[in-house]
Amino acid sequence: MYREFYGLQTLPFSRGLPAGKLFSSRTQDELRARLEYLLREPGIGLVTGEVGSGKSTAVRAFAEGLEPARYAVMYFANPMIGITGLYRELLSQLGEPLRRYRQEMVPAIRRRFDLLRQEQKRMPLIILDEAQLAPSPMLEELRLLLNVRMDAEAAAVLVLVGHSELRRTLCLSIHQALWQRTAVRIHLRGLNLTETGSYIQHHLQVAGYRGPGIFSDGFISKAHDYSKGIPRQINLVCTHALISGCAEGKNLLDEEVLRKVVNDLETGN
Repeated sequence: MYREFYGLQTLPFSRGLPAGKLFSSRTQDELRARLEYLLREPGIGLVTGEVGSGKSTAVRAFAEGLEPARYAVMYFANPMIGITGLYRELLSQLGEPLRRYRQEMVPAIRRRFDLLRQEQKRMPLIILDEAQLAPSPMLEELRLLLNVRMDAEAAAVLVLVGHSELRRTLCLSIHQALWQRTAVRIHLRGLNLTETGSYIQHHLQVAGYRGPGIFSDGFISKAHDYSKGIPRQINLVCTHALISGCAEGKNLLDEEVLRKVVNDLETGN
């Protein structure tokens, strides 16, 4: 309903934006640059961030922009399947027949990696999302899976994506062998105030809005304070503000609207 009221062609703050239309912050630009380096010097990368900071979205967007002729991307969103489940999924995504026993799976995966790299000239890229949920033995097995030629070369690129506690976990002594091999480490932080305003304007433009500003400067400033620059929280307050503003017939959404939205979100009223 608010789409018609504000002259929007699509929902501006939904999760379904195409990768090419995502807003790029300074931190996300740095993320892309570091991941590009990791592809040139294959190894292990670590991407962490607060809940809702856009780390998974940024990594997926990066992966979608890679040339299929040069990279074989394998994405996993549920480390709770365990290492055996992950091996099965790897074999499936690699187009290999499933093996019954784990001791058969690892050689088959490595052979396929070698085929991709040596014959097809394609670099395997494994992305493990929500990696803070991965059991410690699983992380160690992944490290060993990638080691070839006496640790002088990586069989594939591995990118671990997770919440802030993942970094703290990998710093523990039990994971030092993995931690020391993470060639790229980046932590996504919230947007600053200027980026928050640009983020909101960008999403309105992508949704087809061409009119005067909908959100006042005061709204943006307070929305930044409330959300701490976390994109998911910005999306939430902006969407609720548009719904509330539409219901009240307001063309300009100001601090008063934001206070009402925050109160509704915090109290559940």
